[in-house]
Amino acid sequence: MTKFALISGRGMGLMHGRNFNNHPDTEMLAVVEMDEKLLATASAEFGVPGYTSVEEMLAKQDPELVVMIVNETRRIPPLKQLLSAGKSVFTEKPLCGLEGQFRVQESDASVAAPAIKQWRESGLKFGIDYNYRFFQHFQMLNRDATEGALGEIKFLRARAHFNCWSHVIDQILWTMGRPEWVSAVGDPSKDGPWTRSIRIRWSNGVYGQLDGTNLWGYDDHPLRVMIVGDKAYGEARGLDGWYRRSKADSWPGNVEELWEKAGERAEYEDSFVRMTDGVIKAMHEDKPFPADGEAAWNELVFEAAVHRSCRNDGAIVKLDEVDADAMQSA
Repeated sequence: MTKFALISGRGMGLMHGRNFNNHPDTEMLAVVEMDEKLLATASAEFGVPGYTSVEEMLAKQDPELVVMIVNETRRIPPLKQLLSAGKSVFTEKPLCGLEGQFRVQESDASVAAPAIKQWRESGLKFGIDYNYRFFQHFQMLNRDATEGALGEIKFLRARAHFNCWSHVIDQILWTMGRPEWVSAVGDPSKDGPWTRSIRIRWSNGVYGQLDGTNLWGYDDHPLRVMIVGDKAYGEARGLDGWYRRSKADSWPGNVEELWEKAGERAEYEDSFVRMTDGVIKAMHEDKPFPADGEAAWNELVFEAAVHRSCRNDGAIVKLDEVDADAMQSA
């Protein structure tokens, strides 16, 4: 039985709290929320003590796991505090974005680097909610790309609405690994989310393209990822559930596999429950979380490299150099 505490009394936090609380192998000990009205509501819903600060909760409770669903503008200080207290932590994405999740910049990697270093040295579990890894259609794409059904990978093409931006980056890195370099155009000096068009290259010679904006509608899927191999290409689309694998260089009709989610419940809704189960199983089996701190860090390094490239008119930026520069401050 994993004993956990929830930090959040708001929408997404309550959703995660309910999923963890409903798991048969967990026990909620407490909820933390600075807003006293929200705290009272959450404490009553879960039937646990409520606290207005992490310090007070840690003084009176001893959770193994803390589900910390606070805004990306202020995740790093409580993360470091909880790691110092010897607690495993599950949180939301992106790991850090002082100007918000749609404006992650190179400086955010430097802010987060000390927490990543602390986690690496702690032996504790730390993970992030890349729940799209639990969409069946993205698992199919990952399977076909990593197990050879597509043949030798040649190219990747992806796009996403910024509401799915962290997830599309994680999907690319989860399946393809961290790239060698990026070259990106877009103007980060503008207010609000800035449109990015990103070229990507991996050390094995594979190239990719990722485009992002907040201007796309949801009528043609808020994200798509296609991976092209010399035998076949696979494409996963959207939040509902759609995957297709077709023979390479083929005429229409040469589809090898087509899967669409049946029923009214979208993959999006089920993926949070599956992620929760994966986290709890990892706690019990003493394994890394399904998407651990390295996944969180790699997304942030990718975003930092994109920001550096955008500020330098599309210059090629190597991710290892961005990583090293950020870690120098840790």
